[in-house]
Amino acid sequence: MKSKILTADDLVLPLLEAYYQARRHKRNTVNQLQFELSLEQSIYDLSRELSSRTYDLRPSICFINETPVKREIIAANFRDRVVHHLLCNWICPIFDRQFIHDCYSCRVGRGTDFAVSRAKYFMVSESRDFTRECWSLRLDISGFFMGINRDILYQLCVEGLSRGKWSGVPDKDLCIFLLKKFIYNNPLDNAIFRSPPSAWNDLPLNKSLRGTSVNCGLPIGNLTSQWFGNIYLNKLDQFVKHQLKIRCYGRYVDDMLLVHHDKSVLLEAIFKIRDYLKSRLHLNLNEKKTRLQPIQKGFPMLGAYILPYRTYPGRRTVKNFVECVKNPCRDEDKQKSRVQSYLGYMGHYNAYRLTQSIQQGT
Repeated sequence: MKSKILTADDLVLPLLEAYYQARRHKRNTVNQLQFELSLEQSIYDLSRELSSRTYDLRPSICFINETPVKREIIAANFRDRVVHHLLCNWICPIFDRQFIHDCYSCRVGRGTDFAVSRAKYFMVSESRDFTRECWSLRLDISGFFMGINRDILYQLCVEGLSRGKWSGVPDKDLCIFLLKKFIYNNPLDNAIFRSPPSAWNDLPLNKSLRGTSVNCGLPIGNLTSQWFGNIYLNKLDQFVKHQLKIRCYGRYVDDMLLVHHDKSVLLEAIFKIRDYLKSRLHLNLNEKKTRLQPIQKGFPMLGAYILPYRTYPGRRTVKNFVECVKNPCRDEDKQKSRVQSYLGYMGHYNAYRLTQSIQQGT
């Protein structure tokens, strides 16, 4: 598809599609309602700004989220979320074809359930149905989103799009304009803070944009950040699969799982992955979270605990389910909805007796 310069009129329908995608999980928020109140005008104004390259980002909302772990969240204005979807509709199909099969986050047909099922397959396949010794290696990157180098990310984006011949991108110049906007923008410059300054006191520096190195860091909470994370680590995925020749490898955001029957292969992989991350991507492994152990002992994976022939729900979810039953909501309908949600989740695992015990309060 040959790239052209899109006019404001050309952008109206793509922006309208992006709007419907952006509002799916943001219905009735203040920014969404303000945008929808004068939808036609909002879409037209946005299309005009994009076509004239006068588009700029609105202030983001910055706050500290305490659960399940404490982290800094920087949420883009709804108007900017619409443009996030517009850009992703153009570039994601190109990159999706370049990713490995076992890159799980933010992709259609993947996700946490798929990742858990693949981890179980890795165990069975590499151990030959548990007839030989086998090892699992879990790796995590320290302060991943805050450590992303923006120059490297931009270069990887342009290289990947060029490799895909910009297929499906109707306006190459606008695409580059938006990539630069989202990659090099520092949302803290004009952010609206919804948490008191004291909320950041015990947050590690590598978990906040306030503590990042120059020209580093992406905001957690944006669709573009999730995709940029996949793009940034795609070269690492290819390295592990094709250079290290580790067949049973998968990654969800910055959580990596490697399964192999030879312990020495995984020990060597730790050093090579550590070196690759540091030299090529300017990232570091979180050494405290590196775990190498026999698969017979099992391992946690995205809210599940996987063992040979069985999978259990994670401790955090079980604890939350117990809390839900012991301290029900006053609103009966809301409480029923919460319980049904937990029951549906527990149904994916070998947890029938545990579920019955929690419901009975024993």
